[in-house]
Amino acid sequence: MKAVCIVGSARNNGSSNYLIDMIIKGMAENGIESKKYCVGDMNIKYCLGCKKCYTDGKCVQNDDVYKIVSDILSSDYVVIAAPSYWADVPGKLKVFFDRNTPFGDTNTNRILMAEKKIKGIAIAVRAGVRQAENDLILNSIEHYFGHLGIETVKKFSVLQTNTLDDLLTNHKDEINEIYEAGKSIK
Repeated sequence: MKAVCIVGSARNNGSSNYLIDMIIKGMAENGIESKKYCVGDMNIKYCLGCKKCYTDGKCVQNDDVYKIVSDILSSDYVVIAAPSYWADVPGKLKVFFDRNTPFGDTNTNRILMAEKKIKGIAIAVRAGVRQAENDLILNSIEHYFGHLGIETVKKFSVLQTNTLDDLLTNHKDEINEIYEAGKSIK
């Protein structure tokens, strides 16, 4: 079994990354192979809106998107963790989502798609207290999953987390729940 885990943050050392590491740690206990990407470390260009991918299923740009999506579509699980940037996913993660048009179910000429059922897990982290804002993030991730044929099976929301120290100090239950979710995957 294989999982692709995406840190949807510009930073690879914050709360979203930590939570991805925890679910990976849980999955490793069952021998699940995981690959982690941090969108902040990846070469992901903006969608040009040229719609060329609707004619031949390919993007005109050459960057890391095809590699990431190839891994996603050959996995059994996809986990995306994203912090709140003004009550939504960070810009670089949104750019990644935009660049998936060649692979989405609205593209009748797509040449790369899942060959089996894939399950998805969404994680949202924010500094504030309103769940509604994390729901926007979780819905964005679930919307992305839907266009790739990925079934969302779990969603996690962590509030009042401004720093990694906040997460580690005040959210031990949520951290453990995410770790256990990884452990429960078989």
